[in-house]
Amino acid sequence: MRIGVLISISLVYLSALSVAYAGGKVIDNRHIDLPSLASSTPYSLYLPEGYCDSGLSYPVLYLLHGYGGTHRDWLKAGQVGQTLDRLISAGRISPIIVIMPSASKSWYVNSSKYGKYETALLHELPKYLEAELYSLKTREGRAVAGLSMGGYGALRFAFRSPESFVSVAALSPAIFPNVVSKDEFKPVQIKLFAGAFDDPFSTTKYNEKNVFTLVQTASNPKATNLPATYLTVGDDDWFGLYDGTFAFYQQLKSQKIAAELRITDGNHDWKLWSKEIEPALIFLDSQLSAAAAKIPSLKGITTRREQSSFCSPG
Repeated sequence: MRIGVLISISLVYLSALSVAYAGGKVIDNRHIDLPSLASSTPYSLYLPEGYCDSGLSYPVLYLLHGYGGTHRDWLKAGQVGQTLDRLISAGRISPIIVIMPSASKSWYVNSSKYGKYETALLHELPKYLEAELYSLKTREGRAVAGLSMGGYGALRFAFRSPESFVSVAALSPAIFPNVVSKDEFKPVQIKLFAGAFDDPFSTTKYNEKNVFTLVQTASNPKATNLPATYLTVGDDDWFGLYDGTFAFYQQLKSQKIAAELRITDGNHDWKLWSKEIEPALIFLDSQLSAAAAKIPSLKGITTRREQSSFCSPG
């Protein structure tokens, strides 16, 4: 275990704690200044084994946390570092960089209460971080995933900016079809929206930002360049999110958008997510690999470059 501080022109990192797993390297508490947010944004990072010395450029996964969570959730509660090490070592997925940002209770949208989290995490974070990383920096080398609120965020990012992501995975996504009245939601759900869709809650604002609306209004709903989508939810989800998940799956299929759905045994908790992230990663890898294979210049791409700041000693 070591503590390192990285200073660069574009990025400001604080309290950088690095933990080396048997395989990949986890940097679990850095901070970055993004123009659209008033305070620095914490994030964690997984770098595959050999990242610093291989000369390769890697695909990137943006992995989003749920409501009330942080950038550390997937590492601590989800044990995703160990899962990545195991899958990569077994050859079940290719080496990949995973970026896990913190997003408060923002629902990954721009709002007056929380700030411009969509702009910051969808556009600014990739711009600044990927400039520092040995990454492919193309749609064919980028995916997004998340759980619960983060599942909503992942789907929103993917269909808001389909030119940026080749694939998306949503675990127990907190998604609901468009509503006419807020009475269609349980009071606890309105409380969990927590001002992200105006305060008091606005059905108009919610519907405008809803992932169902994004897919319905896709410029070409049958286009093959929309992100391939993986959905999974527990059959005992205590928020009943299987209803919205299945409805979204039906909408994707009706528009001929590539999608897979898994309804598994479990509730809305880490027992489910720490297990279901594995098939989700395998799905995302299959889409990344297939997309990269169509572009010869991305196969085994190597670059001559200066040492990454993430590989700096000390």
